[in-house]
Amino acid sequence: MVTAPVKRLARSVLGPAQINESDIARVALRRRRGVMLDVGAHYGSSLAPFASDGWSIHAFEPDPANRAKLEAAFGRHPNVIIVPKGVSDEPGKRPLFTSGESSGISSLSPFTESHRSTTTVEITTLRDYMAEAGIKAVDFMKVDVEGFERNVLKGYDWTIKPDIIVLEFEDSKTLPLGYSWKDLADELVTRGYQVLVSEWFPIERYGVGHRWRRFGGYPTELVDPNAWGNLIAAKNLDRVTSAADRALTRIKFRQRADRLSGVFQRLDSGESSRRSWSKKS
Repeated sequence: MVTAPVKRLARSVLGPAQINESDIARVALRRRRGVMLDVGAHYGSSLAPFASDGWSIHAFEPDPANRAKLEAAFGRHPNVIIVPKGVSDEPGKRPLFTSGESSGISSLSPFTESHRSTTTVEITTLRDYMAEAGIKAVDFMKVDVEGFERNVLKGYDWTIKPDIIVLEFEDSKTLPLGYSWKDLADELVTRGYQVLVSEWFPIERYGVGHRWRRFGGYPTELVDPNAWGNLIAAKNLDRVTSAADRALTRIKFRQRADRLSGVFQRLDSGESSRRSWSKKS
């Protein structure tokens, strides 16, 4: 069939069919190797390209079920250190809340009716961890901790400034904890960063695909106050915005390739049906 080669070519040449903020950071950094902190690593989809590039990666994942899959995928990579701890602004122990809706919303604070306290996890701060691990430089930091992003920033050693930070935001999770997405963006600006807002449409349901909406330079307002997304912070946004523009161009071509694949699939299906009818006749 023609469809499989078209799909493989689209994936290998054009990349993902959806916006990926960590991939934008990777393109913007233009480095073959570096140091990455992945706080809330889940299964490792964000760190995977960096691991392939030979980066030194410190991946924090407190959820035992998620960490088992992370270890299965990257446990043998010598450049990936998997840390079985949560991250906040104070060390200690806290209950972890997990949900049957989605493996991606494990959190130190419940925000859906489906959340249940399933285990107790050890908490560290990045400041403490970096001192213990002897980390002297950080090129990229990704933070996706389902509401505790501000706490992670508070516990970071700001004498070592990452070149780029990707930080998830969603007010429905963080307003009950006392802060908004603008508070996160303002803190990054205070730290000397410029911020690009990657806004996604409001989440309809956890555990399913989501729709991306737009990029906007901060300060800006969200198109929808119920939106979620990621803040991409850099000391200079020029390379980030260039990488974001390139990502949008690739996605447009990828979508066209996917549509072309669909056309080929229908043609193949029609030809198969004609051959089948001919044999029966």
